[in-house]
Amino acid sequence: MVPADQRHPTELMPSTDNADHLPKPRVGCIGLGRLGWQLAANLIASGFEVSGYRRRAREEFAGIGGRPAASPAALAVSSDVIITCLPDEHALEDVIGGPTGLLGAARPGQIVVEVSTLAIAEKERQRDRLALAGVAMLDCPLSGNPEFARARQAVAFISGDAGAIARARPVIAGFTNRAVELGTFGNGSRMKYLANMLLAVHCMAAAEAFNAGARVGLTPEMIAEALNMGAAASRQLAIRAPVVSGAKAGQLRGNTGAPHSEFPTIAEFLRSIGAATPLFDTAQQHYEASIAAGHGGLDTSMIYTAILRTNSTPHPATPPVNPGNA
Repeated sequence: MVPADQRHPTELMPSTDNADHLPKPRVGCIGLGRLGWQLAANLIASGFEVSGYRRRAREEFAGIGGRPAASPAALAVSSDVIITCLPDEHALEDVIGGPTGLLGAARPGQIVVEVSTLAIAEKERQRDRLALAGVAMLDCPLSGNPEFARARQAVAFISGDAGAIARARPVIAGFTNRAVELGTFGNGSRMKYLANMLLAVHCMAAAEAFNAGARVGLTPEMIAEALNMGAAASRQLAIRAPVVSGAKAGQLRGNTGAPHSEFPTIAEFLRSIGAATPLFDTAQQHYEASIAAGHGGLDTSMIYTAILRTNSTPHPATPPVNPGNA
């Protein structure tokens, strides 16, 4: 097996030898929001014993076969591998070092798989605290929304101690089919920052194409189908086209604010390494404009609305193109 630090970053992690003959580790999931819930549900479906902690509505978790825990510490008592999926650094601090946090019941040999998108320095601080108790933490952010997670298509960017990664592999494989090992702790977050930086730019580029196409009668679906056949192909064209079309009919969904909430962390990382990011900077400004205009509860495709407002002339009354006559 190629060491993680020497492995090509696009190579999926290999399966563990004789994994089917080993007892499944007991898993704890902390943070049963929209994303964390899907991870826990996948693990239960994969045959793992899963305890879960959320601040409210814990009985719903029992309804899908999970074991509700009263606190992170209570969850730690019955878990070998603990997954944390949290909104911010304050939540991570509370879960690990709070009055009922993991440190109150941690034991040597446990592994914490931290899948949130947070500042690396804070993850490193919590990793070091856990290490004093003999607990290993992996930096393992996920690329993909809850829909991707439910379909086991969210990509796990795994980084940290090689031994802990080897032991955590069966659990990670229990909630996703896509994972890549990236070596040193923190590389997972660095890769996630790059992923979200590109996502912001790709969404804006798709919105620009949809906006320009609409002015000459080309629908988002036509644009996505045609362009994805060639060199301009982008997954975001296919994902965003139906949402942009739905927006015209008042059918809005998703959450612009979710990726936007991570932009400050990403921007700080990019500044710290001195990277020039003119496209990301521009995309960030348009996301901020979209949210300021009241679209903060909408899909990331709604950057389209911000671009519409910057057109130099009103939308022309161009009749739709008939593909049959093209």
